[in-house]
Amino acid sequence: MKNIFNLAFGILLLTLGSCDKGCYNPSIEKANEGVVCPTDCPGVIGCDGNSYCNECEANKLGVAVDN
Repeated sequence: MKNIFNLAFGILLLTLGSCDKGCYNPSIEKANEGVVCPTDCPGVIGCDGNSYCNECEANKLGVAVDN
């Protein structure tokens, strides 16, 4: 039973670790707190590999975007 728990816990950690790829930055999120983003939506890819409407929307979530 202990081995099954360890395996399940290890898979959970791998899954959680691969979601954000470690690029969340709380200082970016704090700097963009209260910012009203433009409504244009050209689509950008964040450092986490996810798609965001624009750089402003990604930054409000603490995700950097390569220009």
